Amino acid sequence: MEEAGHKAEEALKGLMPVYGERWRDEWLPEVQSHHNKWNAFDLADASDFELIDHLDWTLETFRRFWDIHFQLMVPALVGPSMLLDLYNDLIEDAGPMDAYKLTQGFDNTSLRAGEDLWKLSQVATASEEVRNILENTGTDQVMAALEGSEEGRHFVAEIDKYAQMWGLRSDTVIEIADPSWVEDSTIVINYLKAYLAGDAADPRERWNEIVAERERLVAEAQSRISTYPEPVKQQFNGMLHAGQDGHRLQEDHNWWIDQQGNHQVRQVYLEFGNRLASTGAIPTRDDVFMLTGDEIMETAKSGFRGDFQAVIAERTAEMEKWEKIPAAPRIGTDYGPPPDNPVTRALGRFFGWGPVAARDDSSDMLQGTPGSTGKVTGTARVIIKLSDAGRLKNGDILVTATISPPWTPLFATAAGIVTDTGGALSHCAIVAREYAIPAAVGTMRATQLIKDGDQIEVDGDAGTVRIL
Repeated sequence: MEEAGHKAEEALKGLMPVYGERWRDEWLPEVQSHHNKWNAFDLADASDFELIDHLDWTLETFRRFWDIHFQLMVPALVGPSMLLDLYNDLIEDAGPMDAYKLTQGFDNTSLRAGEDLWKLSQVATASEEVRNILENTGTDQVMAALEGSEEGRHFVAEIDKYAQMWGLRSDTVIEIADPSWVEDSTIVINYLKAYLAGDAADPRERWNEIVAERERLVAEAQSRISTYPEPVKQQFNGMLHAGQDGHRLQEDHNWWIDQQGNHQVRQVYLEFGNRLASTGAIPTRDDVFMLTGDEIMETAKSGFRGDFQAVIAERTAEMEKWEKIPAAPRIGTDYGPPPDNPVTRALGRFFGWGPVAARDDSSDMLQGTPGSTGKVTGTARVIIKLSDAGRLKNGDILVTATISPPWTPLFATAAGIVTDTGGALSHCAIVAREYAIPAAVGTMRATQLIKDGDQIEVDGDAGTVRIL
């Protein structure tokens, strides 16, 4: 492991100064060209042979996406982590979050998706009729209610426009069985309900303040190291650039690879599901996700004939059984801490690695990892799925297991964030800092111990949550 760590460190030295440019000039154009090919392929009109061939290309392309993903994300995580180490070495009284403030305030896809959703909520606010429907109609009935009037139909077109732009993703990012937003408008509707209930402020105004703070702090840091030798100052500026690219590209790569990539793979498998359902091989289109890849390919090559009714029922029951059983926090043998090198330190700060906290279910205090500075007291809103996003009101503290980029719009109404998982380089912590709201991440048991409606205090600097 130590030998591998030294090899990785040497490779990173060459990649760190250029990975941002490689994403912009090489990897992103390649990813976009593959999306264009997916979007141009007519799934419904393809012959069985063409569809099978397209699936082969899809899986090969998806593997290529993840090759790019890890070539990019190792330096994108290590960059901010090494900036933290260097900053703490150079600045005597550095706080735990100070270095990360130098990387905030850069435009990215997660922030733009949230801003566009806020703009959509303002379109709703401008129409008394539309706002009334959104506020007083059940989520599942909103679209039908909107179709009943000219103003409503105009707003439906605006929802569709948003979904086509930002809806090529699901709630979890990693599960192709989950419908994309463009297939199911209820997620967008729930977000709009939350924005209207809280009268959410323009996120761009807060973001502009974050940008100004970053520029001030960067200037202060460069002033404080001005007496250091020139090579040290050059190293600091290089790591600053790498750290800033890392925070920005963690969001952008996720949109282009994790989110849209999953959406594209899902659409291909859904067409296989359509054809399997049409022959009676499976009960419904979405049951295709209860089959293995080999089962799907074999039955496709035989005209989509087969009978998977029993195996789907068995696997569905198995999924439902394990969904109700809490996962163990750790499995396997504990071999002690990993070797100390830039990669393992960065991964630890992303995932929130550390010693397992002793359980004390009677305590009113949870210890996590500092994610975003500040302290806030408010009502805990425990939300596990985005379908419940409408329950989050302005000033509530969002408590959840983990947060991925599709959850970002909730940061516009939340007063603070608490998660079971993650570290200071996790998506949750990065975006909480962009929205300037306190966050304690990696508490491990927040969703188990905090009840919906509890009054809690979140200290983002200490990474603690107190149940009041």
